[in-house]
Amino acid sequence: MVANANRMMIVGCGNPDAGDDSVGLEIVRRLGEHGDCGCDVRAETAPGIGLLELFPLADVILFVDAVVSGGAPGTLYLTSLPSKELEVQALGSVSSHGWGIGEVVKLAEALGRTMPPLYLLGIEAGTVAEGAPRSDAVEEAIALVVERVSALKLLLPTSEVLSTRSFPPNDNSFPGPAA
Repeated sequence: MVANANRMMIVGCGNPDAGDDSVGLEIVRRLGEHGDCGCDVRAETAPGIGLLELFPLADVILFVDAVVSGGAPGTLYLTSLPSKELEVQALGSVSSHGWGIGEVVKLAEALGRTMPPLYLLGIEAGTVAEGAPRSDAVEEAIALVVERVSALKLLLPTSEVLSTRSFPPNDNSFPGPAA
C-alpha cells in the first residue's frame, strides 16, 4: 500500500462493548456509511504497535478515541501528537487495547520512523463500563464530529494544532481554527 496523496486517514479506536469507549469506532462506522467522506477510515479495536504500519499510508492521520480527563462527557479535545498536554491531562485511551497511541508515537520516534502529521480527537467519556450504552452527551459529540468531518479535513492538513483545544458540549465552534 502507498500513501494516498493529500488524503487524511481517520482511525477510530476503542472497545465496541464498553459504553462511551466505543466512540471512535462509531464515528468511523458512520463515516463509512455516508460513502466517500474524502478520507480513509479505519476501525481499530486493538491497535497496539500495528499502528506503525498506518503511518506511511496517509498524509495526515487523525486518531479518534475516548478520553478521561475530568471534563464534561461529550467534550471534544483536538491536539497534535506527540503532545505533552496529552500526558499531563491524562487524555489517553481508556480501553484495554494494549499499547496506547502515545506509546506507539514514542516508539516510532525512537525507531526514527517517518510520520505524517498526527492528531488526536479525544471525546470525553462518561461511562466505559462493559455492556453500558453510550451516554447522550457522547452521542451528540459523535453527530457533531460526523457533521463537521469536512471542516476537519480542510483544517488539519493546512495548519498545526499547537496546543490542546477543547470544545465543551454544545460548543458550535468545533473544529475551530488552529491555535
